[in-house]
Amino acid sequence: MDIRLATPDDAEIIAAFNAEVQQVHAEALPSLFKPPSSETFPASLVRQLLADPSTYTFLGYVNGAPAGYIYAQILRREETAWRYAWDRLYIHHIAVTQVYQRHGVGQALIHAAIDVAKAHGLSTIALDVWSFNTKARAFFAAQGFAVYNENMWLHLSGQE
Repeated sequence: MDIRLATPDDAEIIAAFNAEVQQVHAEALPSLFKPPSSETFPASLVRQLLADPSTYTFLGYVNGAPAGYIYAQILRREETAWRYAWDRLYIHHIAVTQVYQRHGVGQALIHAAIDVAKAHGLSTIALDVWSFNTKARAFFAAQGFAVYNENMWLHLSGQE
């Protein structure tokens, strides 16, 4: 397995990986998530993200074949009247194509993010996971992530 920093030439590969994740979300919450298309996470947007110096996107390869990616960003928040300042690495996306799931690719991608956090002196990595995605929740728990916040919603009749 090989993990490397993504380049603009990888934009199409990353966009294709994201389509698999978009499909999972669209099937689970069709009133919220659009089905994957060339507009949901286009390669042009990926290239913009890759140009942002606060972001780190890694690709994982197995035997030379692309297997997954992780997209993370260093977030820095100033102190406010109600909370202290904080810095963390936030994982926006992680996707491993189904054929390579349970082969250590996701774990290697998480370790690449951990290395970035450590290199920048960050002590926290955060991410969001949807409650319906039990597979992802189990994966993140196995990597040492713990729930620290929960969001809830109430759908009113006829409104979304």
